[in-house]
Amino acid sequence: MTRRIIPAVGPEFMEREGLAVEPAAWEDGLRAETGRGSFEWWYFDAHFDDGSTAVIVYATKPLLERGGPLKPMLSFAITRPDGSKVAAYPLFPPGEFSAAQARCDVRIGPNWARGDLHRYELHAEADGLVADLTFTGSVPAWRPGAGMNYYDDELTRHFAWLPSIPFGAAEGTLTYDGQTRRVTGTGYHDHNWGNIGLNEVMSHWYWGRAHVGDFTLIFVEMVSTRAYGSVKLPVFLLAQGDRILTGDGGPLVLQTGDFMRHDSGRSYPQALDWHWRSPEGVVDLVLRRPQVIEAASLLGFLPTWQRWLARLVANPYYFRFSADLKLTVDLGEVHAVESGTALYELMILR
Repeated sequence: MTRRIIPAVGPEFMEREGLAVEPAAWEDGLRAETGRGSFEWWYFDAHFDDGSTAVIVYATKPLLERGGPLKPMLSFAITRPDGSKVAAYPLFPPGEFSAAQARCDVRIGPNWARGDLHRYELHAEADGLVADLTFTGSVPAWRPGAGMNYYDDELTRHFAWLPSIPFGAAEGTLTYDGQTRRVTGTGYHDHNWGNIGLNEVMSHWYWGRAHVGDFTLIFVEMVSTRAYGSVKLPVFLLAQGDRILTGDGGPLVLQTGDFMRHDSGRSYPQALDWHWRSPEGVVDLVLRRPQVIEAASLLGFLPTWQRWLARLVANPYYFRFSADLKLTVDLGEVHAVESGTALYELMILR
């Protein structure tokens, strides 16, 4: 029998989770148990004016080790202006993790991040890489409904997401190659947690975001496993300046084509067309000429002795792309055509 996915959209779910329409600072605090069966991470990325980028993630455990005990992890990657990358993924003893419940205030060893849904400061250091950054939101924190999906009728198994800074400014210093550089640019922060193995419920997803002209977009299509009906779960945010125009993902449809085979044996589309249609208007996103920024098997985070066993079941693979974007908006009194660049990922879990 096909299992149900229940999106937590509607006043009954907001009341159940104790949420108001506007996100509150406590929602970016510790939300999940840190022991076996649960996971949680706080994700930050920044794109700087010199062409460099930084992606920093504070996690209670590696993604594929949800069933294990608390195993704090920092994921820290810097892309140099020339496109080359340096990264570190250190693990820490459980006693070196702490996180507040009232707001984002997480520590893993010497690494920390803290903030209030508008302004965040963080410090990260590993293998000669150091980041001291401040993020300031331009688009307010947002979530679709209660920001989670349930995977059982009892509403006990869930995956949740809060984009705390959908778009904002980022500044501070990055240290790599033995040199500290002052950097300024744009940033993004979100928070994820849950108690369900994503590989159990999700086949794959496309997850993207962009800022072109004065528009900010988050566009997502998650596709469930066959056990959950292979249903498509869209998410969509469109903001203009600091005003959210729509957060209704229901009308969003993705069409993909022109697939290319990667050296990994996986394939990805070179043409992605996102169409949003509702009585209020129309939004189209056309993505072309994707460039692979990152391509990696998630099994790389497992101990060597576990990898060959895991491959007998699945080989989850992650792609991150940069692509040309053409955005057309015809929504209410807003009419615009903009071009720019979008970042998006393809996560293949099955």
